[in-house]
Amino acid sequence: MTSASGPVRSPDVAELETLLACATDGSFAAAAIPLGISRPAVAKRIRNLEALAGRPLVVRGGRGVHLTDSGAALLAGARRMLEERDALVGVLTQIRGGAPSPIAGLRELIGQSATASRAGHLAETRLAETELVLGFVLRESATGVAISQIDTGMIHEVNGALCRFTGRSRTELVGKTAMDTATWHDVTDRDRLIDELRSTGGVDRALVRVSRPDGTTRFGEVSAQPVSLAGTRQMLCTVDDVTEQHVLNAEQGGSLIAYRAMTRLAADLFAGRPAPESIERILPDLRLSGGFTTALLWNPSALAPTIVDGDPPPPGLDGELSRAEQLPGGVVMRLDATHLPAGIAMGWALPLAHADCIVVLLSSAAPTVSAQSLIVDALTDLANLERTAGEVEVRIHDARS
Repeated sequence: MTSASGPVRSPDVAELETLLACATDGSFAAAAIPLGISRPAVAKRIRNLEALAGRPLVVRGGRGVHLTDSGAALLAGARRMLEERDALVGVLTQIRGGAPSPIAGLRELIGQSATASRAGHLAETRLAETELVLGFVLRESATGVAISQIDTGMIHEVNGALCRFTGRSRTELVGKTAMDTATWHDVTDRDRLIDELRSTGGVDRALVRVSRPDGTTRFGEVSAQPVSLAGTRQMLCTVDDVTEQHVLNAEQGGSLIAYRAMTRLAADLFAGRPAPESIERILPDLRLSGGFTTALLWNPSALAPTIVDGDPPPPGLDGELSRAEQLPGGVVMRLDATHLPAGIAMGWALPLAHADCIVVLLSSAAPTVSAQSLIVDALTDLANLERTAGEVEVRIHDARS
């Protein structure tokens, strides 16, 4: 193509992208950021285009720049060319085995390839529209979402589902670390999550626990990946509350462990093994069956434990045992939570009929009602086995004498 002054070169793609960025972001300085170039470089590209067009394409002012009619006309053609380039790149990506953008439709709306009527649409307006869409999605999502700094744990944003999961308001979370708010039931859970994120580049459905202000513990499945926002590395997490399912699975697993422990106990007792020794062998299973902090055999004569599995018992346990509440059935006793020391939420005791010892189970978290029922049933079964074995031993002894 020629003109009176000679041939007219075709504009570079970079120059057309610069015109689009200026129309979108409203200033040379703002356009320079997504383009990754300096402000003078933006101005130079626009001057090159204006030299090709032979007339001004943008109007420069104290509040930024906006397109002239000639600039808008050129941008309309530039958009079509850039859209065709985007489509071609998409085809090449699919040919090479890549996947299209999972939000391609939204990407189309917010500015990758818009129509000429949006040529003067400033970044602030697009940001407001995008914020409205994302705000609605986050607000209505049943999945918790959090954005935080990877290194410090500083929380930048959360949605309502995450607030409900943690039992804390957005004000209590944003601008603080999870350690500040004591959200993590065990801070090593976050350490493990960050280690996996750094080593594998993402986390998929890791089980974590949070402590709520009311003292309850919730379980969540967390997926996380690193994201870049405002030039900084952040962590985007999604959390699904799986507490009910986790508790159900734990109760089913605990019931199976308790059943196997009772089977093993019966075999030992009826083989003639002494009751304290037989029960000592299943103490680890009893502790695991209910997720107890401590399982022990208590010697009431010595006012001390004879064997402990798990954490050491708190001081003054003899006094707690003397105040234990007899549960219906007259076998199992429950320790009064109001008198238990810090760190112990609930406890159970089972005096053995034919041995000078008491089985004691202590829990750092109050089990559900159904889990408590399973605990009492297991201890009742233990008491019946021990009593039956003791009666058999007495009858054998009487018969021999």
